[in-house]
Amino acid sequence: MPPLGDRRMYLPRIAAPRWVVFADFDETYLAHDGSPERRRDRRSLEQLLLEEASALGLVFGWVADGPIDVVAATVGTHGLRVVPHFIASSWGAELDFFTREEGRRPVAEWDARVAQSGFSRARVAAALDDLLRRGVHLIRREQAGRRIDSYMFQPSGRGRHLEIASILHKVAERHGIGVHVYPCHPALGEPEGAYDVDFVPRGVGKRQVADFVLDRLGIPRSRALGFGDDVGDVDMLSTVEHGYLVDNATDDARRRFSRTAGASYARGILDVIERRIERVRL
Repeated sequence: MPPLGDRRMYLPRIAAPRWVVFADFDETYLAHDGSPERRRDRRSLEQLLLEEASALGLVFGWVADGPIDVVAATVGTHGLRVVPHFIASSWGAELDFFTREEGRRPVAEWDARVAQSGFSRARVAAALDDLLRRGVHLIRREQAGRRIDSYMFQPSGRGRHLEIASILHKVAERHGIGVHVYPCHPALGEPEGAYDVDFVPRGVGKRQVADFVLDRLGIPRSRALGFGDDVGDVDMLSTVEHGYLVDNATDDARRRFSRTAGASYARGILDVIERRIERVRL
């Protein structure tokens, strides 16, 4: 994994956590267009986290679709300055906490739980063969990780994606693995109308890792915030009491979840934190 630290800044240790924030990474925390306005907003959020996290008892983390290596490479490409308290990558299949003193620290309890699912490349390969026999061909994406294998499919006709999504879930279940199927994101340079297909360990998702982190930190849902931009984030937003779509969210996500942050990307996260948390500082 490329280093996340080195010349970057780590958030302070939180001795007595009182709040936790779960932020989807791509197109929620990070705006890939790299515009000056978006960079300024992100740096304002970073500054608040560096200066106020200790006083607020605030633990902040990214929850990413892709594997940790892809997240780390994106951090370098976009010059992100601050390493969060934790990163849940590969749809939560991997969970790491970060400190200046110790660097990256995988969570052994979570690793053991996920390992029990029996996820393997052999199971994914068997599922792909099964899909081919059913006439479903997936295009491999170059972002496989330890606990994720990523593909794409292009529906051949109107409504075909619903049929194929159903087949994907049935085949994945048959082979003892999990799968996330969701629309590709044109803002990330992905083809419009196509769908991402991520095979992961069974029972793993953003909601499950959020539940685990809340339990581990001893924080109730009433003191948990979540932010996302697409349909893959909706379960996570629903499991915390204060879930928000940033205002650049996709139309599909807005049809499934109504509460919005009032601003886009990092500005939306920053504004909600200031509204929901600073005013109740202890």
